[in-house]
Amino acid sequence: MADDFELRTFEQQLALLDQGAFLTEMQDKLRELQVTLREYQQAYGGKPKGTLTLTLQYQLQKSGDVELTGTFDTKAPKAPAASGVAYADDQGRLSLYSPMMKQMQSGLRDVTSPDRKMRSAGE
Repeated sequence: MADDFELRTFEQQLALLDQGAFLTEMQDKLRELQVTLREYQQAYGGKPKGTLTLTLQYQLQKSGDVELTGTFDTKAPKAPAASGVAYADDQGRLSLYSPMMKQMQSGLRDVTSPDRKMRSAGE
């Protein structure tokens, strides 16, 4: 004869913790983690990873009952560090102007030709 009070599934054991609030909170955090993974991939690409770590402890009491306690933790991928580029001069000052540009440019040059006349489009 089957015991109507037997806990047959792992989920039933988890539902015992805090009258089901533990399981509900864990499922909510897992859902948040899955959303975070998708958002991370859309923002940064790659194959983001996350974890959910569940710890259950079972302690047999002198009276024969088993006390269950549980904790969990989720870890989402961290966004890449912010970055930017500037150039340092000989004195260590930063500038947006590349020193290579000084070598490439010797100043502006006139590209207009005095013997060319203006014409309209389609001529």
